[in-house]
Amino acid sequence: MNEKTPTYRIRIRSSGTPPNESYGWNIHQNSDVLPIRRSQQLFVSRMAGLADANRSRLQLVDADSQDRAAKEG
Repeated sequence: MNEKTPTYRIRIRSSGTPPNESYGWNIHQNSDVLPIRRSQQLFVSRMAGLADANRSRLQLVDADSQDRAAKEG
């Protein structure tokens, strides 16, 4: 099979004004406009939000690779 591996983009969004900023994230698949996953909480630092988004993105990548392996095997 020649299926394209999906690409996941993380978009960090901020709300509030300094020093009371909070950050959340959206994950988009390929070039889609609508997010497939959103953060359930707000983070006080951009790095904490990015770390949480990356954990979620890795879960999506693992699920895709397991689905692909199940289809091949």
